[in-house]
Amino acid sequence: MRQVFIFTFFLFISATSLAQNEREIIPVDWDGVQKVAENAPQRIKDLVSRLSANEIDTTMTWNERILAYYGQSYFTPMTELVEGRDLDKLYNEKKYEECLAGAKELLKKNPVSLKALSNAVFSITRMLKDSTNTVSVTIEEGQAYYNRMMMILNTIATTGDGTKENPFYVTAVSDEYLFLRYYLDIWEIESQALVGHCDLLELKGKSDYYDRPQIYFEITRVLEIERGLLK
Repeated sequence: MRQVFIFTFFLFISATSLAQNEREIIPVDWDGVQKVAENAPQRIKDLVSRLSANEIDTTMTWNERILAYYGQSYFTPMTELVEGRDLDKLYNEKKYEECLAGAKELLKKNPVSLKALSNAVFSITRMLKDSTNTVSVTIEEGQAYYNRMMMILNTIATTGDGTKENPFYVTAVSDEYLFLRYYLDIWEIESQALVGHCDLLELKGKSDYYDRPQIYFEITRVLEIERGLLK
């Protein structure tokens, strides 16, 4: 139990401390990312492998991380949205073993899926707390998924500052909420509205890591993926 507590505490401390880092804003060049995806797909796949490795690759530049994470959205099956919702349902039903298994399957298709990584991390945390759990999981396994999740949240943080002029770029609406909760430590919103190519969220509270009343997320790729699903 003490180990589980330390692991859970580490999740919170790491997330909040990383959110304080100030860095250059690098907006996502969607046209440029798409061209690489079409003309040099292996480049993106190689970068995704580096970004999703168990050992954090400290040699990756921010531009490489951005190309990996946002470029992967051009290779992920459209079914990812549905699979992500299924994971949430399993987790909410406390079916942690099934949720973890589903998260691992989704990560085979998209190694940088925040939805899959977050469900894997929190399912493992729950399973470690349950002495009757029959599936073998370790803190180290949860830590590896967590490290990858934080690398991606850090990458999203690099693309903006949350203002209308510099929104944070995402590839799924669910990523907005994961970013708010586990990177900025903001848990409640008042409302959500579509403003051009951005989601505008009116926030109910502030945190030590974000003190504006509003936050903007650039959702160009989200809209493209949703249109693809409708087709």
